[in-house]
Amino acid sequence: MHTVSIRMKRIKGCSVKCAWIRQTILAALEAEKVSAPLEIDCLVTDDAGIRALNSRYRGIDWPTDVLSFALDEAGTDGTAFPVIPGGTARVGILVVSYLTAVEQAQRNHIAFEDEMRLLLVHGVLHILGYDHERRPEAIAMRKKEREILALIGHSGVKS
Repeated sequence: MHTVSIRMKRIKGCSVKCAWIRQTILAALEAEKVSAPLEIDCLVTDDAGIRALNSRYRGIDWPTDVLSFALDEAGTDGTAFPVIPGGTARVGILVVSYLTAVEQAQRNHIAFEDEMRLLLVHGVLHILGYDHERRPEAIAMRKKEREILALIGHSGVKS
């Protein structure tokens, strides 16, 4: 039903497995009860890679932890990515900086897997239409993240 494609930039010391990323994304979709076919392309990259994307698509010239793009959203000119009849209902792209995930896990004294899982769930929620630009939206999104992470095994344990 759902398709998750993973690409990993070769990063020294990166041990995260594509199967684990796919499992996490699919678990988030299941927790959100997404029934329409969904296709997500996920890229795990370094800070330079995510910085280039952040600069190009958001006009922010520094690295971030996660970017997501829901391709069925209307662009600034009102056009949306076309849905092929009988095809996938929604398509999204999710990009995570492995290096920023490692740094944030260390800074927050949590396991790397917990930080990575949080970033993946956060990105999936953006693809599904959640946002955190205003305080009420941010509160709702954080609550949803906690609910999903509890369902899929986020330990929340400080290391």
